[in-house]
Amino acid sequence: MSQPVTPPPQPSGPQPGFGYPAAPVAPAPVRGPGNLVGGALAGFAVAVATGLVYGLITGAIERQFGYAAFGIGFAVALATFKVGGRSFWLFVISAPLAVAATFFGQLLAVAMIETKETPESVTDLFLSHFGLLTDLWAYDQSILRYAFLVLAIVGAWAGASRATE
Repeated sequence: MSQPVTPPPQPSGPQPGFGYPAAPVAPAPVRGPGNLVGGALAGFAVAVATGLVYGLITGAIERQFGYAAFGIGFAVALATFKVGGRSFWLFVISAPLAVAATFFGQLLAVAMIETKETPESVTDLFLSHFGLLTDLWAYDQSILRYAFLVLAIVGAWAGASRATE
């Protein structure tokens, strides 16, 4: 058994916005493969700059800190993806660049620390005695050195995730 249903009351007067077509929506931009070379060059430039700053700060205070290694990876990947677009290959480029920048910073710090009390300069140690420099880096091994390299990769992943949002 059904009961009669009365329709709801209709408002009287003009009804704004009803009856007009919706505003046109622009189509989503089509993203191409991106600029791999530009992204790689931007990542390389940021890797050199952040590795240099990391090495100078670490060598001056004679102490490493993990936030910097994470920050190197984050900055390198962020620059790479902002310039290069969205591509998995940009992460393949930016993660090794971040590790190389962190390693370069560690080498620079070791060179600064070892040449404080010698007449040798940091550039001379880098250019003439690079094998000795890597031996000095390897002599004072700890798990933290490798942890910082891993933190650079984690930072690169975070930077890539942030850039592609």
